[in-house]
Amino acid sequence: MPSLTPNPARVRLVYQLAAGFLFVTIALGSMVCATDSSSACPAWPVCYADQIGPDRTAGWLNNPAIEFIHRLISFLALVFTGYAGWLGRREKDVRLRVFPWVALGLAVASAIFGMMIILFTLPLGLAMIDVGGALIAMTLMTMAAAAMSVRGGARDSGGSRSVLRLGGAAFGTVFVMHLLGLVVAGTTNVGTGSFTRCLSWPLWKLLEIDRLEWLQTGRMVLAGMAIVLIAATVVKAIAVPRLRVTAITLTVLLAAELGLGLLILSQGLAVTQTNGINATLAVSYSALAAGVLWVLGHLIGLATGAPEHRDSPAAGAERTRELITRSRG
Repeated sequence: MPSLTPNPARVRLVYQLAAGFLFVTIALGSMVCATDSSSACPAWPVCYADQIGPDRTAGWLNNPAIEFIHRLISFLALVFTGYAGWLGRREKDVRLRVFPWVALGLAVASAIFGMMIILFTLPLGLAMIDVGGALIAMTLMTMAAAAMSVRGGARDSGGSRSVLRLGGAAFGTVFVMHLLGLVVAGTTNVGTGSFTRCLSWPLWKLLEIDRLEWLQTGRMVLAGMAIVLIAATVVKAIAVPRLRVTAITLTVLLAAELGLGLLILSQGLAVTQTNGINATLAVSYSALAAGVLWVLGHLIGLATGAPEHRDSPAAGAERTRELITRSRG
């Protein structure tokens, strides 16, 4: 009779694919926002009422292909996240057993809200739940996949505990910063939402198009705090060998995001471009912001240490016999 225990390599791959598809969903969603492409596919789940796929459109702006690919990847993310939850349903570690199901629930809710954006309008409160839930879903699944990747490794150390505390504080700060972007975002003269509503870091200046200057300033303060916390996290993580590569990757992504923000400011905010920003720069800026969060979640997952092994009945019996032999000795 074949074993009912899933192959560990296959389980690890499914967890990694689920985390990867959730990240791509977030990144593509930020690109949809930056290019105002959500309305380019006015029907749901197909692109048009009489056509499944999108028409070919040149350029970034109002491109239905971006929105349609976003929907396809979102579906794959749901499938693999649910499959990961099924495969890990008997795991001892809460990250492997519970995180995929929570991520799936949040991802399904985000998908429903995405449909509502296409067919109706989404109030600010629901929009914040949509974005916040999607970011948490990506992070939880990423943490679970990271834990699965270090299975069999060291449980924990003082250095990684520091990374966990600092990284968690950094994530919370960045998370709030992104949600506040939805609150302060204004409306352009053509009726579209400001680029500030999209996943991105603040542009280090008060924007006339946006609202609540005091809260815009607050976002900049949060961004500064996040930079300090991420830098402290990286310093601690580099000292832990299994965290070093991820820490360096996080540094590169954050530096690229901040550098791109300075480039956007240096070019000026031309009103003829995407919400005042060159479309390519806007897309890159949003995608990098998603990358920073994804890698930060991966680093936190690695810092929590390896999960406990799920013992098979034979392994459990063998361990019991070993304990009995030791007690008699």
